[in-house]
Amino acid sequence: MHSFTRLTVFLCGLWVVTLLYGEMVAYWAAFWTCSWPQPRLSSSFSKTDHYVKVAVLADPQLMDRTSHGLPPKSLLLEAAQFYTDLYMRRSFHSSILPFKPDLIVFLGDQFDGGPFLSDEEWQESLNRFKHIFSLNEKGRDLAIPIYYLPGNHDIGYAGFHSRYPKVATLLTLVWFYLSMDGLPFPVLYLVYSNFKELNKW
Repeated sequence: MHSFTRLTVFLCGLWVVTLLYGEMVAYWAAFWTCSWPQPRLSSSFSKTDHYVKVAVLADPQLMDRTSHGLPPKSLLLEAAQFYTDLYMRRSFHSSILPFKPDLIVFLGDQFDGGPFLSDEEWQESLNRFKHIFSLNEKGRDLAIPIYYLPGNHDIGYAGFHSRYPKVATLLTLVWFYLSMDGLPFPVLYLVYSNFKELNKW
């Protein structure tokens, strides 16, 4: 009986240590060795304030009912969204903001099933996105310019989705074609500045 209790305590302790290592310790070494690259200085580039530090975030793809086919408003979906949102928020605040970037660029696919969500679901995903990246906290991170490149998971393939321009300012819109297996593949390239709602502050 005592050996069983000791084994149980040992396994519980091992589980806690493994969890802490995977959630925190494993990233510390990489984080402590990260720094912005120093450009080579020349006569035309002599001051460190002459370059811009850009943080690039790709494919957050906020989980929604289209991600794994979970029923809308189900407990399982709510739990999955809560923990994935929490993980992204912690990652953003611990690995991006401490380096004080001058500019943040989101490289598309902010949402997962953007074109297939109802207006209510889409707005809910937008609110989650703002919360994760502290875009809805007055005075927080708004001094950092933020730009968004919407992807196919945000607006779809066939045409320009009408919801995205209502909350973002369009800077440029370009169509170009890629060749995939000999077939032309249309790509919609858009650049958005800060969400319009954030510009009120």
